[in-house]
Amino acid sequence: MALPQEWHQDRTAITYLSIDTLLARGWTPFLVRAFLGDPDRTVPVELYLSSRVREVERRDDFVAARDVRRRRAEALRKATAKRRERALDAIRTVPLDLPCLSQSELAVRAIEHRNVLDAQRAVLSWGHRPNPVTVESVFPGELIRWQVIYLRDALAGCHHLLEALPPGASQAEGRRLLTERIFGAIAAAYPALELECRRQQAAAQATARAA
Repeated sequence: MALPQEWHQDRTAITYLSIDTLLARGWTPFLVRAFLGDPDRTVPVELYLSSRVREVERRDDFVAARDVRRRRAEALRKATAKRRERALDAIRTVPLDLPCLSQSELAVRAIEHRNVLDAQRAVLSWGHRPNPVTVESVFPGELIRWQVIYLRDALAGCHHLLEALPPGASQAEGRRLLTERIFGAIAAAYPALELECRRQQAAAQATARAA
């Protein structure tokens, strides 16, 4: 952004610095408020006389305050990085204990789970009427879908691990890693569900990108 400049009668240029420029020079919003106060210009954005900025930057109290802020920022950065790595490591290594079921047992539990969720939806959604089904009445593809959903929900307790991640991009990274692990564990334990796991994982990832 081109900075405005004016000229005195002696042809000395008067230049201004924007907030972005100050931040690039090592200032923080706190330092700006504490040492510069109100901007010298507010149009087109808040601007500060460069001569006033340079004068402040030579002061010992400003240098000391800036150094304290830098040390705090670096300490926070390191603590956040350590928190992120610890949380991601927990997501990578947490045991994923799936129920060991026969195909018939899994089918029955999946449909029971589906019917419970359908009944809960009727309580929460005005106008929705429960429509319970049986293993025999659903299409095979629908049964497979609900088997994967049941097993996913059996591992829902693992999602509390995401709470340990710092906010921001780490949350998305942790959610992606946990999703991959959950679907991978289901496919490994129940190979017949691998294709549906891939489909649901792709759908979950697309939803996460769109959010």
